[in-house]
Amino acid sequence: MKNLIIIGAGNVGGFLAYNQNLFEEQYNLLGFLDDDTSKLGKEFYGLKVIGNTEYLFSLDKNTAVVIGIAFPKAKRKVFEKIKDNGNEFPSFVSKNAWLSNSVSVGKGVILYPGVSINYETVVEDFVIMNMNCAIGHNCTIGKFSALAPGVNLAGFTKIEEAVDMGIGSATKQNIIVGKDAVIGGQTMLVKNVEPGSKAAGVPGRKIG
Repeated sequence: MKNLIIIGAGNVGGFLAYNQNLFEEQYNLLGFLDDDTSKLGKEFYGLKVIGNTEYLFSLDKNTAVVIGIAFPKAKRKVFEKIKDNGNEFPSFVSKNAWLSNSVSVGKGVILYPGVSINYETVVEDFVIMNMNCAIGHNCTIGKFSALAPGVNLAGFTKIEEAVDMGIGSATKQNIIVGKDAVIGGQTMLVKNVEPGSKAAGVPGRKIG
């Protein structure tokens, strides 16, 4: 089996460490990398934190990498740091997820059990969708974005880069959520969301 390192000894990393059986392809898990110095050398979810992110540069280039970080901006920052090292970034799509024909999934994607994605939707690189997200047809989910459990997107929704969608949030058709936006839990979006802004409520309104 190919070696795999998980960057991020948090909740997403824990899901991957405990649940390899949910995925078609199996890996030899070497451990975690994490830039939180208080975690170095300690064990989480049955795996040891063997170094910080820069430790990756000392490993065999054939080591596969999964960025197990939910927060979009932090995930993007890690990728920018390691992207030129030549590692493979496999996607982890649960066997308990449903993907229609004509769905495109990029590299480094993590799809939890219960995720459903309808036809002609594009899931770009390093997207995370937590349990029971329902994605309509002809949607686009931009790279590094994170969808918390129970997010529901109507058809033709466009989620731009590094968007953080809170638990149970939803959109009506044709909504655009701009780059780096943050959407609060249980928010119902009926209007577009500007890049870098925050929205919450029913209907969703700009806050902060």
